[in-house]
Amino acid sequence: MTRKFASLTAGVSLLLLAACSQTPAPTAGNPAPLPADSPYANGAQYPWSDRLDSAAADPYADGRSYDWASPTAASGLNPQALGSGQNFLSDLQWTSATSGWGPIERDRSNGEQGQKDGTTLKVGGRSFAKGLGVHAASEIKYALGGQCNTFTAFVGIDEEVRGLGSAQFKVFGDDTLLFDSGLRRGRDLSLPVNVSVAGVKELRLVVSDGGDNNYYDHADWGEAAVECAAAQPVGDVVLSALPYVSATNGYGPVEFDRSNGEKAQFDGKPLTIGGQVFAKGLGMHASSNFAAALNYDLGGACTTLTASIGIDDEVGDRGSVVFQVYGDGKKLFDSGVVRGSEAARSIAVDVKKVKALKLALRDAGDTMNYDHADWADARLKCGLGTGGQPGALDPSFGSGGRVNAGGVDVVAEDGGVVVVLDSNFKVTRLSPSGTVLAQSALMSGGVARAIGRQTDGKLVVVGQINDEMAAVRYLSNLTLDSSFGVGGVVRLTLSQPGDLISNNDGVTSGSGARDVVLQPDGKIVLGGYAARRFDAPDSPFTALDFALVRLQEDGTPDPGFGQAGRVFTAFETLPGFDFTSYSNDDIYGLALQSDGRIVAAGLSESGGASPAILARYLPNGQLDASFSGDGIALGGDSGYAVFRTLAIGPDGQIVAGGADARFFTSPFLQQFGPDGTGGVSVKFQFTDAGNPDFQRAIVTSLVPESDGSIVVGGYQEADIYLARFTSTLTRDTSFGTLPEGAVRLGTGNLVSLTTSTDGKIVATTVTEFVEGTPGQGTYRLFP
Repeated sequence: MTRKFASLTAGVSLLLLAACSQTPAPTAGNPAPLPADSPYANGAQYPWSDRLDSAAADPYADGRSYDWASPTAASGLNPQALGSGQNFLSDLQWTSATSGWGPIERDRSNGEQGQKDGTTLKVGGRSFAKGLGVHAASEIKYALGGQCNTFTAFVGIDEEVRGLGSAQFKVFGDDTLLFDSGLRRGRDLSLPVNVSVAGVKELRLVVSDGGDNNYYDHADWGEAAVECAAAQPVGDVVLSALPYVSATNGYGPVEFDRSNGEKAQFDGKPLTIGGQVFAKGLGMHASSNFAAALNYDLGGACTTLTASIGIDDEVGDRGSVVFQVYGDGKKLFDSGVVRGSEAARSIAVDVKKVKALKLALRDAGDTMNYDHADWADARLKCGLGTGGQPGALDPSFGSGGRVNAGGVDVVAEDGGVVVVLDSNFKVTRLSPSGTVLAQSALMSGGVARAIGRQTDGKLVVVGQINDEMAAVRYLSNLTLDSSFGVGGVVRLTLSQPGDLISNNDGVTSGSGARDVVLQPDGKIVLGGYAARRFDAPDSPFTALDFALVRLQEDGTPDPGFGQAGRVFTAFETLPGFDFTSYSNDDIYGLALQSDGRIVAAGLSESGGASPAILARYLPNGQLDASFSGDGIALGGDSGYAVFRTLAIGPDGQIVAGGADARFFTSPFLQQFGPDGTGGVSVKFQFTDAGNPDFQRAIVTSLVPESDGSIVVGGYQEADIYLARFTSTLTRDTSFGTLPEGAVRLGTGNLVSLTTSTDGKIVATTVTEFVEGTPGQGTYRLFP
């Protein structure tokens, strides 16, 4: 570093940082002596703060105001392919901030006591274009309004102090500790931070010294950002419980279920208008510089906004404002001037078909002074959709119920959001209206098959990379999770060399995962196949075996599962299976029972027969002999069958789906008890069109509903269909638009289903080829 320190007002001489770097790093209990030319000599300190001044007789004296703006959340109102919803903290307004050596710097290191005297943020050789440069002790508060999901950053001591300094970083959400870095010293690599801030109203970033003193404690929050996504309303909602897309306010942050108060978060009082107290609502303040506003994404799902409006009693009879409501840019309501001491006014505004709702607040043309305004008991009346026949496409999603982004699997997130997985490992997040909120980068050299969502919002994708089983984990912002495997990727070499005795479903070698289940303890189970040495005397060939792998949370194989985290089942080696008849064994679906036992669905294929198979494994990876007598239950009655999917219903019953009959021309479902006891089975066709004896037709996905019924997805010839069956596997002919009780979604040969958090059916489809599966479309239907 070649720049010079700024002149110190305490009288310390002009110094070079290089001279400071010659001081040994102090240690707790025995701080190193400071040279005479150290900027910290003689106890020099330059504490700085940006806080609300103590309340005075006139909080607006000298034109004082505290205009504030929230982060901007991803929503259907601001669609972007990448970056939507990401808010760097250096671009946001804090509500309170302190630092130990001059002001906090945005997008540069702390530097000295002057503003903008820092340099590029750099920790452990890594530079950051965005971030916050602080000095211990430091605290920064941000008002998030409950609209964000994740906070991410890279923390460490900035290189400008050349290996000196020590500090500890902590992250709090509404006073709950979310992250603690432990002691970080100069020359340490940057430490990644990724924590959930779902529902958090106030984010607090704290840096303390290393337990010795704060000399040289220049601390960086590199790339500090919050990822935010607005939820569309489901049913009738209180507005203070609905995350907004964005907000602006004239005197500190918007308050939830309390009056505006002053600059800080949580400093308001009970909402009170004309002596009437309200338990719910939003406290705001007008601005002289803009219209304070709350923006929401309704997705066209609501009909009426109701509220009681007025000036809060905390300012007495002072203050005057105008309340306004806008829908899709059109003014729907204007209160005229509302003054202090007036009684609350009840309003009801028609918001039918409105997608973008804005609650605006303006001063009355005088000043913003004392304009503490309440949207008390603000509520939205919203339906669960426009209704319509079960199985009908939901027109509020994409174009007529379809979005032009399909994939091999789909998973639901909060607020009606879904994430679609394409075969190239690209994941796409779709809003409740079908808008693309965010996308990850794709990955070459592999094929993705399934996706799961962890409780912390991280996404686990499984498949194969370079012909071997692999798992990839994304953070909630859809970037790779560096704490998982190597750079977010786990590669598993499971296959053995040799020529495959015969291929199955286009597989000619290697290994791969076709499904994934996530255990409550954070462990990850992958299921699929691996080409292993065929267990026959002197055989030079390999055959596919059931392959299960359980990973720990960091991506390392779990030593408590099978052998080094791996389990292989070759059915030709088991009693009742003839090795000359059974060769290729393949898992297509996984499910986790409530007691932690793993159920795998697939087939065991040979030239002579091909039974559909369910196998159950104990939590340690052993076949569970209590399941169907030997750990294995067979399905189908033709001798040629496959299970491609399974699910466990609310009552613990197992339902598996696939195809029966030679050449897989008959879709079928079969029930099993929790212990593998065989139950009802049914063969069917999605539609009576064509000749079923010459059309390949398979169930590829199913999802149970709360009443025990099952929505089934699959293909017949080259078309994708959905159907629904009751808990007794009786066809529900009221579902869909076809007389048989089905709905056609278009062409394709793979469909995956999930249920969104608002209870709707979501299906993603593709046309699958040996070399990959290009995404085709995602659909949402009424249940």
